[in-house]
Amino acid sequence: MPQNYTFSASTNVSATSTTGYSQSASGNFSLNITGVDQVATGRLDVAHDGDATIMAAAGYGRAIYVRNLDDTNFVTIYNGASSGADPIAVLEPGEFCFTVLRSTTTTVAKADTATVTVEYFALEIDTNA
Repeated sequence: MPQNYTFSASTNVSATSTTGYSQSASGNFSLNITGVDQVATGRLDVAHDGDATIMAAAGYGRAIYVRNLDDTNFVTIYNGASSGADPIAVLEPGEFCFTVLRSTTTTVAKADTATVTVEYFALEIDTNA
């Protein structure tokens, strides 16, 4: 049965150069999503010799977050059913991405040279999100 969700996020980042210059930015937003049929979350081992499914095809699209937990290898996230599809992110160790995809395809991941672990969540969005 479809569910309704509110996703709230906030981000605070800052950087300081070796010369003492610093810059910071922050922001937040909420996304109300109704009629959610599909939610995927957890940790996933992503191999370098095959594709790992983050989320199966969604009706209208998805909001997706993926973080690379590996110390040395990168992982590529694809908007399609295989690593032959359009890449949407290349995540170096410790990096993450969060985006909304207006696509009805599957989302998969493939590691570079060795298996990596990613944490992720993805939820299906409706036509109004």
